Amino acid sequence: MVNTSVTSKIYSVELMDFQLYKKMLGDWARAQQPVFIMGPERSGTSLLFQQVSNHPDFCDFSHATVETFCFIKPWLLLEPSGPENYEMRVYLGQKNLKAFQDSISPLVERNKMLSSQGMSRQYLNHPNRKEIWYERRYKHVNRAFFYNSWKHLGEKRLVEKTPAHIRCAKEILATFPNAKLLVCTREPGEIIASHKKRFKKEIELGKSADDPSIAWLSHSTENYMKYFSNIDKTVTNLLNDIGESVKVVPYGDLTSSPNDTLQSVYDFIGVDYIDPNNISRPRNAQAWDPLLNKAPQKNDVDLSLELSQNEISFINSKKETLSNFWR
Repeated sequence: MVNTSVTSKIYSVELMDFQLYKKMLGDWARAQQPVFIMGPERSGTSLLFQQVSNHPDFCDFSHATVETFCFIKPWLLLEPSGPENYEMRVYLGQKNLKAFQDSISPLVERNKMLSSQGMSRQYLNHPNRKEIWYERRYKHVNRAFFYNSWKHLGEKRLVEKTPAHIRCAKEILATFPNAKLLVCTREPGEIIASHKKRFKKEIELGKSADDPSIAWLSHSTENYMKYFSNIDKTVTNLLNDIGESVKVVPYGDLTSSPNDTLQSVYDFIGVDYIDPNNISRPRNAQAWDPLLNKAPQKNDVDLSLELSQNEISFINSKKETLSNFWR
C-alpha cells in the first residue's frame, strides 16, 4: 500500500523546489536583454540575425540560423524529440531536452492535465488567448527554455530569429521585460518575388507543388498584400505602445547603407558598433546561404522576372496604404 502522506510530502517538497526555480527564472529573465528578430518571411531576418550574432557580446550561432517558433508553438517544448521541435532542440542543445523538461516537470504535468480537460494548446488567434497563455504557464516554459539554452550556448547575450514571432511580441515582452525586438521589413514586391523564386527552387529540387512544407511560399499576391497590411498595423501599434522596445529595420536600408543601419541597430540594442567587414571572431561559413558570409550588400531585384505586370501594378497600388518603412 502506498503511504499517501509520505507521497504528498515528497510532492510538496518538489513543488517547493520548483517555486524556487521559477523565482530564479523570473529574476534571470528580468536581468536579461535578449534580442528577438521578426517580421515577414523573406524580409532579411536571417541576414540581420547573422549580423547581430556575429557581435562578440552575443552567443555564436554561426553553425545554424534556426527558427525556434517557441512563442508560436510553446507546447512543442514539452513534447518528446521529433521533427516539429528539431530547431528548438538545436537552440537548446540536442541532448538537453530531457534535462530541460525535468527541470519544469510540474509544468509538463500541468499541461498534460489541461489538454485532457480539453483546453486548446494554441493560444494565438484564440478568443481565450490570455487565459490559455496564463493557465498553461507558457511564460515560465519559455523562460526555462531560454535559460537552459543560455547555459548551453555559453551564457552570453541571447538572440533569436523567428519571423512569425511578430504575432506574439507582447507575450515575448511579458516573458522578457527588457527584450529588444528588431522587426525586418522590405519592399512588398521584392518579398513576393523572393517567395516565388524560392518556391521554384524547391520544385526544381524535387518537391511537389502541393507539398505542405512549402505552402508558405505559394500564396496569391492579394493574400500577401493582406498579410503585409496586418503586419503593418501590428508594427505601428507596437511602435506607439512600446516604441522603446521595438525597432524597424528595413531591408533596403540594411543592404544599401549597412554601416549606418547597423550602427543604429547596435545603438538600439546597446552594444558597441563593429564594422561588418571586419568581424574578428572566427566562424564557420554558412554553406547553405553564401550571402550570410558577407557584409550586407545591395541586392537589386528585377520584379518582372517573377511577377506579371498586373501583379506589379496591384502591389504598387496597395503599398501606398502601408507605412514608409516597407523599403
